[in-house]
Amino acid sequence: MKSLSSSYEAILLFKPNYSPEQLYLIAFYYAKRLKSFGANNIHIRYRGKRRLTYAISDNTIGDYIQIRFSIIPKNLNAYLELIKLDEKLLRSFLLRLHNNNNE
Repeated sequence: MKSLSSSYEAILLFKPNYSPEQLYLIAFYYAKRLKSFGANNIHIRYRGKRRLTYAISDNTIGDYIQIRFSIIPKNLNAYLELIKLDEKLLRSFLLRLHNNNNE
């Protein structure tokens, strides 16, 4: 039976003003909000501080957070609105993951 939820990976690029501890708190806030939107299987990974290829809003360095989760696609809009309004973010990227098993 095919599952109603889909798996996604979000890459969030934050301004370099935050310590790794602060970024973990921010990431856990996102995880808590995702859970409130009905997401499950939430995995967070701090990808570190990296130099950017080009400046974004006068920033040449950014911190990357990876969040993987499953959610019903119709509930995804609330998450997208949340990240769109976050002033701590420089950029965000959302990718739908495809399962390799034939469902």
